[in-house]
Amino acid sequence: MSNKYAKLNKPQAEFDFHNSGILNRPEIIKLTDEFIKQAIENDYKLINFIVGQGKHSKNGAIIKPLLQKYLSSHPQVKKIQPGKFAQGGEGVLIIDLI
Repeated sequence: MSNKYAKLNKPQAEFDFHNSGILNRPEIIKLTDEFIKQAIENDYKLINFIVGQGKHSKNGAIIKPLLQKYLSSHPQVKKIQPGKFAQGGEGVLIIDLI
């Protein structure tokens, strides 16, 4: 019997914004760029950002929409997609790097 989740691609690296404390937008972008730079230096092609679903923000999700917009035009990003349920669902962004 095979596990239906066995074929999910596992990230080579993962950054969890929950561990970063309260951040403003420039800090979020800076941490994102630093993480992508490290991933590229390590020749990683698949990374995850754990952004949460915004349940603890009074105005809803902040990090996820900011990253989606920013990464959609990032020169090192090939594809952005939400995580599957087993990967964290809507609280995760899966990034394919060039």
